[in-house]
Amino acid sequence: MDSRIEQISSVECRVHVTIPWDQVSQRLDQKMRELGRNARLPGFRRGKVPRHMLERLYGKGVREELANDLVQETFDTAVSKHDRNPLNQPVLESSVIEKGEGFKYAARFEVMPEIEVKDYEGIEVRRRPAGVEDSAIEDALLAKQKELIEIRPLAEDIDREDTQAGDVWTVDVKGSFGDNEIERKDVRVEIGSSENEFLPGISKAFEGLKLAEVGSSKDIVFTPPQENLKPEFKGLEVKLKVGLREVKEKFVPPLDDELARDTGEAETLEELRANLRANLLEQDQHQAELEARKRLVEALLERNDFSPAPSLIEREVAAQVNMFERQLAAQGLNPAALGTNRQQLASNMRPQATFNVKAFLMLDALAKKQGIEISDEEVEKEVAQMAEEQGQNAARLRAQMERNQELLLLRAQMREEKILDFLMEKAKVTEAPDPVEESDAGEEE
Repeated sequence: MDSRIEQISSVECRVHVTIPWDQVSQRLDQKMRELGRNARLPGFRRGKVPRHMLERLYGKGVREELANDLVQETFDTAVSKHDRNPLNQPVLESSVIEKGEGFKYAARFEVMPEIEVKDYEGIEVRRRPAGVEDSAIEDALLAKQKELIEIRPLAEDIDREDTQAGDVWTVDVKGSFGDNEIERKDVRVEIGSSENEFLPGISKAFEGLKLAEVGSSKDIVFTPPQENLKPEFKGLEVKLKVGLREVKEKFVPPLDDELARDTGEAETLEELRANLRANLLEQDQHQAELEARKRLVEALLERNDFSPAPSLIEREVAAQVNMFERQLAAQGLNPAALGTNRQQLASNMRPQATFNVKAFLMLDALAKKQGIEISDEEVEKEVAQMAEEQGQNAARLRAQMERNQELLLLRAQMREEKILDFLMEKAKVTEAPDPVEESDAGEEE
């Protein structure tokens, strides 16, 4: 078998292959004999159909089948002889078997571009100073408070008759919303809160309940708020028979030193605030560093622009769309619920996918140029640290990661971080805030 490679572009090649006729004829004779043993034609016994008739009736199909077989069998060997690694399935351009002639075919395929990274030293990179707004600290404090909320039984000597905001009813419901049947058990309804309502407006409909009604059933009819309803439900009434099984009250701990101690993170409220500020500042410092590194990669790509193989971008687009769809599915949603579809998602994600592929290829090329790799010892050290943070046994965590092929991903992430560390050391980093958009500046005035 002879082969030669034609470089069509930086990411596409064409292989030309010739297989001698003596090899082709043996395979062709074998296929025709197999066909002859099983062929059935009127007037002939099975296996006794003359060869010339088989050729006339089935010859073209047999030759096409053999041509496809030969391409599948020889393509990988043909391209590997020339140190090419195809990224996609070959696109067959020509393949014809002619009697007495060597079988020739040509096929296109994509390859990785050869990237020579230049001008990677002295790149000017801006990194914004990290900071934390007071409002962010208060939000984090409220989140801690929410984590410590308790649902408590009502006091035996309670001196009120009516339900009030903060009461949490456990109920069974059966009824309808228009033509849609409803039946749920162990439903929680918090008075004064529309958060997590299984039916919009049900909390409001419960506001007239008496505490003494626990253990009884009650008919409730109401029209949900219209603003967030699907069109098919607008204007419809909800009719329910409600079994009032239990009522408790929500206890929201006050923001004080006792709450700080209950978190296990501080002894006083002010100490908790200080810890939250430090944690948020560390998170923002990490985010500011990520933003600076992305700007560095963008600048480096401007200096070393290239076109990646289209198949790589398509794979990255598909991976991003699949991940987004899985995230939606975890929330019980699909793209149609957001007014979009898979094709639109792919179109929206293509620019970021293209950047991801180009960044990966460029950083990989630079790592090879600089001999940047991650040793087994570095991986083991990282796994040990992860195990300590998660309170796990390091050997058990490593075995689990190896089974799930997560060690390969960890090594790749560590290598990328090492490459970016190298680039940041070579860069001219300045500390400066994000530029103010003109519209924002106008609003401030």
